[in-house]
Amino acid sequence: MNSPTAARVPGKILVIDDDKSARLLLERVLSRAGHAVTLVDNGEQGLILLSKEPYDLIITDKNLPGIDGLEVLRLARQQIPKLQAIVITGFPTPETKSSARDLGVFSYVTKPFGILDILGTCDGAIKAARGG
Repeated sequence: MNSPTAARVPGKILVIDDDKSARLLLERVLSRAGHAVTLVDNGEQGLILLSKEPYDLIITDKNLPGIDGLEVLRLARQQIPKLQAIVITGFPTPETKSSARDLGVFSYVTKPFGILDILGTCDGAIKAARGG
């Protein structure tokens, strides 16, 4: 029987969040589930990594210094149209949720989030990235 925290579809995930504790929590939870996780603290670094290597999924905070998470996704999709993304935010607004939906994010998640919820969301997004 699989553990409820084991990834059903292990993947390569890029986490972009300027909050160190959020980055480290996501890294711990996702890597323990079997994912390969890369962490960066700003959108510019995230875009550089996305241009150099493929990822199954990006998880980006909406509010980042410099380029915000939605703009990161908009720019990344110019190079990788089918890129799957989860936007997380501690300050949800209807406008932000609508903008995220318009960009085709897999999920819009508010902080604090449940560990099992984020793992299930990641499984669904990676499965979708692989055409499943």
